[in-house]
Amino acid sequence: MNPDKDSIPQTESRCPMRSAQPGEYAGDSSRGKLLRASDVERGLPASAPLAVILQWVRDFLARPHPDVGRAGPVCPFTPTALALDTIWLTEVDDPAPDRAGIVELISRYRDLFLEIEPRTGPAALNKTILVVFPQLGSDAATMLDDVQGELKASFVELGLMLGEFHSENESPGLRNPDFRPLRSPVPMLAIRHMVESDLPFLRRTLDEPGVRASYLRSYLRRLGSTVRSKYLDQAVTALADAIHATAKPKRSAAPTQAPAPKANPADNRERVVDDTAE
Repeated sequence: MNPDKDSIPQTESRCPMRSAQPGEYAGDSSRGKLLRASDVERGLPASAPLAVILQWVRDFLARPHPDVGRAGPVCPFTPTALALDTIWLTEVDDPAPDRAGIVELISRYRDLFLEIEPRTGPAALNKTILVVFPQLGSDAATMLDDVQGELKASFVELGLMLGEFHSENESPGLRNPDFRPLRSPVPMLAIRHMVESDLPFLRRTLDEPGVRASYLRSYLRRLGSTVRSKYLDQAVTALADAIHATAKPKRSAAPTQAPAPKANPADNRERVVDDTAE
């Protein structure tokens, strides 16, 4: 599920991955059972958590919405991903998952994501792993937001993005601040490749300049030869600004200086489905 509608590959007519059988493991079984969307549709009842999420993907992400602020589906890559069958899903049935355990699990799925075909080419941009947590209770929002924040740097370094979806997600759409594209019926974390329109998430001043510079270097290293000129120019400028800010000595705050306003947590989350393309 990628956010840039102008980058939807149209050259692939079929999924290059071999067909997985229902219940088959993709990769090391210690990381859990991973099913393609087609396997979920064939093998699971409609009430199963993975089936519920997949139906939401079809009904919400893959379709237009009046509040998005542009034409086309909420996530422009989703229809292609469904057609190519490159959406993979897994359910974490641990009755009481903790943060450390989720961090370790998602790190393993990050590595598995890089092993699954397609690894390169246009079709790879449509590959997604959805890790679904039906057992998370009232602390699902905090838990997944914290995990996403902890792992973001390691994902970006590899040219990947990690998005958090749950019923309380307050992250607004990029074109409509009243739209909430990351609210899902079951909590989950989504792993996908970085695309050019992820730039706004990597240059935010909420991140420390050194962190921001690291994100932008990864963006330019991974995508610099393929992004459109407006994104390339913005990324280079943002990197120069981050490096300059890192080099500037910090001034001590005056004793009477008022405290800075508290940042809205939603501003620091990944808005991975609402594109930024003009």
